[in-house]
Amino acid sequence: MLSNNKVSLEGCITKFKKLMKINTHISQDVFLSCVLDYTYFYNITVCKNTPLLFEKLTNQPPIKLKTYLIKYPVSQKDLLDKAYELISDLESNKFHQQQKDRFYKKFGIFLNFSEGPEKSKCNVCLNIDPPDFRRVYLDYNATTNLRPEVKKILRYCINNKIGFENPSSNSAEGKYQKDLILKARQQISSDLSVKPENITFTGSGSESNNLAIKGMAFKRLKEKGHIITSKIEHASVLETMDFLSNIGFEITYLDVDKEGVVSPELVKKNIKKNTFLVSIMAVNNEIGSINPIHEIGAICNRNNISFMVDAIQAFGKIKINPEKSGISLLSFSGHKIYGPKGIGGLYIREGLELSPQIHGGGQEYGVRSGTENVMSILALAKASELAHNEIESEDNRIKKLRDYFLKRIIEIEPDIVVNGSINQRISNNLNIGFPQVDSGALLKNLNKVGINVSLGSACSSGKNEESHVLLAIGADTKNYGSIRFSFGLNTTKVEIDYVIRQLYQIIPHLKEKKI
Repeated sequence: MLSNNKVSLEGCITKFKKLMKINTHISQDVFLSCVLDYTYFYNITVCKNTPLLFEKLTNQPPIKLKTYLIKYPVSQKDLLDKAYELISDLESNKFHQQQKDRFYKKFGIFLNFSEGPEKSKCNVCLNIDPPDFRRVYLDYNATTNLRPEVKKILRYCINNKIGFENPSSNSAEGKYQKDLILKARQQISSDLSVKPENITFTGSGSESNNLAIKGMAFKRLKEKGHIITSKIEHASVLETMDFLSNIGFEITYLDVDKEGVVSPELVKKNIKKNTFLVSIMAVNNEIGSINPIHEIGAICNRNNISFMVDAIQAFGKIKINPEKSGISLLSFSGHKIYGPKGIGGLYIREGLELSPQIHGGGQEYGVRSGTENVMSILALAKASELAHNEIESEDNRIKKLRDYFLKRIIEIEPDIVVNGSINQRISNNLNIGFPQVDSGALLKNLNKVGINVSLGSACSSGKNEESHVLLAIGADTKNYGSIRFSFGLNTTKVEIDYVIRQLYQIIPHLKEKKI
């Protein structure tokens, strides 16, 4: 038992004063009252900068240590545990407050609710100030952070540990750089079960898509021809198709079903005598739907048609074997798999010739000229190796978090819709339509409390453009505001619970304020 006058609380009191920013002496009775009486602690918090009130409070603490120990005999450990619990809570609050302060200092100027029409639904700013403010990133389909292992590679290169010579140089140093690129090429080719010479490095996923499609088309500039694609492709594919259409190529844009999936039979049905290319993405970037690439590839092979696959959202997340799936061209990107931005790649089937889009020194087997970005190539190879090693385990982990997230959201709003297939979709994607909620307002208010997501449909007060993917699947964009939540390596259940707590407040208020 504790004696009536010897309780070692001095260390806790010192921490308490520091965390509370109290510069004057406080007694053990005052501290004990704060530990055991929340109302008193709250009053101390409110009045600590008002000397007269603070002095009155500290002179008359409701709990006296001696009296408390006589009335409630406790062990020293029990009392100290309660004291440490208060200190821990204060330290946590300080941490979250510091996170909030840093966030608003850096990004506050960009959290602008006044843009657009004054009465716009997009500009509804709710008075939400979570005490456990934290940064939560749920936009991994847009881009990813650098993994520590990838950072190590980049840091090693930046510190000039591998040299700086040009890989095209005939010097020993240049050949060493060339060899590093070869090893990176071997790693990625191994991940795809293809030959190293089938891999061409580019500056981005968009460049890879452009090189693949234009590279095929420009070989047929005189006779032109017919290309099949879908209505839900990425802009880097659709804009390229528009360009080719303007110079005489015939483009067929296939419809998708309500789950955002391309039918192999529809591909087969639309093949013409002059069809030379089919371009269908493996995984849709907005709704996460997975296309039947293997079946489409088989159809293309039987008809002697090249098959291009935008695999930027699939690479490193699901297993892909281009040769077994009849794929002629396959694009991928570094920044979707925790590698650097500004690096991508293209698998080119052996024997397939592309017209280069960048002419010059003839690097990358003459397909993509330009001095190689050695540092980013090595980082991409490391990111690819790690991602492919973890495909199964990470897929299972993310799927559990996604399903838990969806279950909790349904508790908030039972009438949500999931855009796209719930079964035939990538595990890290959820595109959710919230009834009678403006997507722009929801995104901005989530961002205000530190949560990063993406719009699943256009803000009603912004551009008049709707998501071409949601339109293609027939989603009700008038009555539902859609948000894309995408999960990744750093996503935890603690983060998801934080997002759910904020949605519990935001969703009902936005529905009340619906204009």
